[in-house]
Amino acid sequence: MCASGLVPIQGVMIIKLMAVTDGAHDAAGLLRILLKVHPYVDYVQIREKSKPAGVIYQLCRELAKEGLPGHKLWINDRVDVALLLGLQQAHIPGHGLPLFELQKQYPGFQFGVPVHSLQEAVQAEAAGAAYSIYGHCFPTASKKGKDPLPLSDLAEIQRRVAIPLFGIGGITVDRLAELKALELDGAAVMSGIFSAKDPVEAVKKLKEECLRLEAI
Repeated sequence: MCASGLVPIQGVMIIKLMAVTDGAHDAAGLLRILLKVHPYVDYVQIREKSKPAGVIYQLCRELAKEGLPGHKLWINDRVDVALLLGLQQAHIPGHGLPLFELQKQYPGFQFGVPVHSLQEAVQAEAAGAAYSIYGHCFPTASKKGKDPLPLSDLAEIQRRVAIPLFGIGGITVDRLAELKALELDGAAVMSGIFSAKDPVEAVKKLKEECLRLEAI
């Protein structure tokens, strides 16, 4: 198993949770939320496109200082910040640096990527991605006016690609069962946690449902 624990356990269907920040909170508010929710998720993706590198660095330093394990922390786009923090992983957005070149430059470093089709998922695996995130899977306020991508593609990707596959977009407690039925490895949740009135209560419900589905 890799250091990040992303490799699924053979014969066990476990839906892992990734909390993806939404860029809607200031650094202090985001720190408070993350310190409360991270015990209930498997990974935290810091997706703060409007915040400068220094702010993201300080945020992640505080998270580490307060006990968030390094292997759970994936920083979106800012490979430089991840390296400075001594992390071994980062998430590369669709418009980000080329995965193949990053793998050559930083052997042993893990990179997650977004995908929107079977072709992209196959290419991501060939380039050495640690995982892929497919979406958006369901209607979501963050993608108003845009139809969700076909869930049928998820099933095909899962059959054809060996690296862990997460679904993102409109993920709710009620929709986790659909992801399990498709044998996805995980769910990446943004607004379902960070736009919730009570993020801690929201993430607890998501975790409880993952555990319930795991037991079925």
